Amino acid sequence: MQPESTVLLVCLAVAAIGILALAVGIGRKRRWRDPTRLFSWPQKQQFIRQASGRCEHKPPLWFRCPAPGTEADHIHPWSRGGPTELWNGQLLCRRHNQRKSNQIPSPLYRWRLQRRRKKY
Repeated sequence: MQPESTVLLVCLAVAAIGILALAVGIGRKRRWRDPTRLFSWPQKQQFIRQASGRCEHKPPLWFRCPAPGTEADHIHPWSRGGPTELWNGQLLCRRHNQRKSNQIPSPLYRWRLQRRRKKY
């Protein structure tokens, strides 16, 4: 007794999908995430004092953003494993926070931010 060709094809397709699902899942590690997603109000107040209430974004060849900083942002994004701690936070205006999204800033950006913070 031979199985019908359609039944055989369906079984092969299901097996192939199962093998692909296993291959995609292998090697993927779930990133560790800080259980605290949002900065607390005292942390936000510290950012406001530290940045004098202004957005901390500064393009490489221009002046610092003059807009008021309204949002606490993770420098290394929380979604990519960045902790919710003071050293990993910055104050940004809504526009720059949305533009940054969950991008990991370059070492040059972090170095420039650290140097700039010494001046204010």
